Amino acid sequence: MNPKHHNPTKKRCDRRENEFWAHAPYNFVPLPEKVVPLDADKIPGHDVYTGHTGYISCMLETRSPLYTRCAVDPEFFRQYGDKPFYELPEDQKNKFAHCFSLDNAEIPLIPGSSLRGMVRTLVEIASFSKVQPVTSQPLVYRAVGDTSSLGEGYRGRLLHEVDHRTYEFKMRAGYIRKLGGLWVIVPARSLNGAAFARVEQSDIPDNLPKWHHARNAFQAYVALVRSKKYSHANGRVHLCYVKVSKVELNIASGLQQAIVVKTGLMGRKHQEFVFGMPETDPKKAVPIEQVLVDAYKDQLTESQQELLGDDGVLQDWQPVFYLMENDKLAFFGHAMMFRLPYLSTPKNMLPEVLRDGTQTDLAEALFGYVEKTKCNSRPVARAGRLFFGDARFESAQNGIWISENPITPKVLGSPKPTTFQHYLVQDKSKGHDPNVKQQLAHYDTSIQETTIRGHKFYWHMDNVNLNEVREEPKKIAKSPKQHTRIKPVNSGVTFCFRIYFESLCDFELGALIWALTLPGEADKDYCHSLGMGKALGLGAVKITPTLYLSDRTARYTELFAGSNWNLGEKQESNLQQFVRAFETFVIEGLDSRERGQARSLKEVERIKMLLKMMEWPGPDRSLTEYMTIEPNEYKERPVLPDPLHINEPTGSGPSTMQRSRRDRGDYWQDNRRGRR
Repeated sequence: MNPKHHNPTKKRCDRRENEFWAHAPYNFVPLPEKVVPLDADKIPGHDVYTGHTGYISCMLETRSPLYTRCAVDPEFFRQYGDKPFYELPEDQKNKFAHCFSLDNAEIPLIPGSSLRGMVRTLVEIASFSKVQPVTSQPLVYRAVGDTSSLGEGYRGRLLHEVDHRTYEFKMRAGYIRKLGGLWVIVPARSLNGAAFARVEQSDIPDNLPKWHHARNAFQAYVALVRSKKYSHANGRVHLCYVKVSKVELNIASGLQQAIVVKTGLMGRKHQEFVFGMPETDPKKAVPIEQVLVDAYKDQLTESQQELLGDDGVLQDWQPVFYLMENDKLAFFGHAMMFRLPYLSTPKNMLPEVLRDGTQTDLAEALFGYVEKTKCNSRPVARAGRLFFGDARFESAQNGIWISENPITPKVLGSPKPTTFQHYLVQDKSKGHDPNVKQQLAHYDTSIQETTIRGHKFYWHMDNVNLNEVREEPKKIAKSPKQHTRIKPVNSGVTFCFRIYFESLCDFELGALIWALTLPGEADKDYCHSLGMGKALGLGAVKITPTLYLSDRTARYTELFAGSNWNLGEKQESNLQQFVRAFETFVIEGLDSRERGQARSLKEVERIKMLLKMMEWPGPDRSLTEYMTIEPNEYKERPVLPDPLHINEPTGSGPSTMQRSRRDRGDYWQDNRRGRR
């Protein structure tokens, strides 16, 4: 049985005391225990008609503003290529902000590919299909002062304990080079037996010449002191290293050539670093695998780019620290305590049974698949039997656009899966108590003890207005590289699209209808999520489907039906017969523990969580907003409860969160405005 997530059980909710469970505009639908497979031999080919063929006509209404980015036209790309937004001329930025359209930019259109991806995800979850794709690129992290088990592991990888509270550095020093189109690290020569030395900032002259084109590195001549033990962290730790006693511009007796490296300002930092000159033996160069290059690019921050340049350390002759593990490069960075990749990737944290390439699941049978390599007996590729058209504009209750001019939204950051207390299962029975920071599972925890949480969804938000989406001008000026522009469609806009299907059996057609109708509780409304900006409340849409089935015999028996072509198409009003067939198929294939006593999918706990995430208008905003950095609500690594328990993780009656919010009076509102 897969590890099971346990919710935190804090009895209080007081941000001032830093005792609360985590909250976020997103949550997760858990992984299934097993995949419900299909017999691949029984999936019909494309040379016959069998079962049901026809189309579903869908009316889509935006419940909140919607934005799907428009592709740039060929002329725009020829002129500007893939330049980042902030480098575009001002007159082109608004063009970049247009919503997806075809011939007329003022008439929005939702591409069929976006609709297809949205529906496939829901079919994949509801049919208990394989979980894919999951990235195999390593995540990187930095945990210098972290007091959890992650921090202990991080320091253990970079520091070697000589004796009690005395450490030596494991990282090495070198220089990035690009040789023959590949990145390598040329090691620096040792300094008095050490990989690098440290120097007081006050001892560094201001007029040192630059080292090649590196912004933070300078040529110098230095005098070295032998390695010895120095006290740090108010005497709590001792570090052994070589120190520089003198830095000069010109060579003199007792001095040797070296490179002074500045790694940036931080807190009470008072020392920088000195590297030896590069080794000349090409055999000593350390190759950098492309996966590490990609991981480094993904973790680049704006402050790193300001210090080093847009590409960080990926430039010729740039000094770097690096770590070797098992005679292989682990990672590299511009600072001594640089980010490290976890030993496991997100894909490694997915149980093997949920990515078994020998099985064909319902999502693959409907949408098709392409294997990267042929590794089993099933076909290497299979075409799908569903075809999604674009959703074309029909009408608008309050105008098409939320604003006639493009707007700059609040920063739409990428997901932060390194926040492992949100993205990984915390199973108390496996020793990972969600209330104890030192026991939390992370990406170096074994797959037997934790897995990824599952499919990520964003909560819906009602009454999203322009001011909630638009960024403040002072924040745009402060970090222009992080912002973009968009022109969202207003709420209350309707579109129409069709999904054509061929040769579907009852339960396959039922899977498609289930994903479109979201049949949950009768007294609740459900919406889909589509497009960009879901964390800001964008993208809630309501879909109303109408099913038309094709009678192929009737179609080809007669050419005309009155004065029209005989298409043999007839509206089918009884959608529930197909939904029931689908739910029966899934429930019968479930693991007995996961199925329990459920008679329909909405009674299965995992599907309850999916439907909870799709409820309209969504929970109270205060339960699903991002946590703050100032004050730092992430410090104690509070765990994110599952979707059914965001209001009361303990499940112990009235809402503790609401009760304590009343007790705090105005504090909650002040904290939301960034005041404490």
